[in-house]
Amino acid sequence: MSAQDSLTVLTYTQNAPPKVMAKQWLHLYQQGPVWVRPMVLSGTLANGYLAWSCSEGDQQRLAYVAALAVFFATFPLTLAHFEPGINGACKWKVESLLASDGFSLQASNGFPSPFRHSATESSKKWADSASIAELVASWGRLNHVRWVMSLFAAAASGYATFCF
Repeated sequence: MSAQDSLTVLTYTQNAPPKVMAKQWLHLYQQGPVWVRPMVLSGTLANGYLAWSCSEGDQQRLAYVAALAVFFATFPLTLAHFEPGINGACKWKVESLLASDGFSLQASNGFPSPFRHSATESSKKWADSASIAELVASWGRLNHVRWVMSLFAAAASGYATFCF
């Protein structure tokens, strides 16, 4: 899903008017937690269970633990880096573009949310100086990191399952 989001969002930067692009990105971004959280959580828990229950040896267990760690790492990466950075900048820019249409996001309550502001001051400045197309393209490129992490985790889990 992350790979598809990264590829889809990059097509937005080619032809869509800024307000349309802002709406499209926001919709795509707000759908992420609905699907991604359960997938990451299930991948983490499944690999944890497999690591705990495997009887084939330390290398198999290590592969499952590696998969578990990489799957789980997407949460802190998103919360600590993406949310105050590129996600926050994009949400800040979306609100500024759609404010004339009556759109606004709620202020942050201290917990990251796709429906609340999360940008740091430097991310806000970046959003103010960049176009939505530049921000969305940056988001797409950075989002590749998460699907590569998931691919690595799936490969490690598959290796543990099929090679031992």
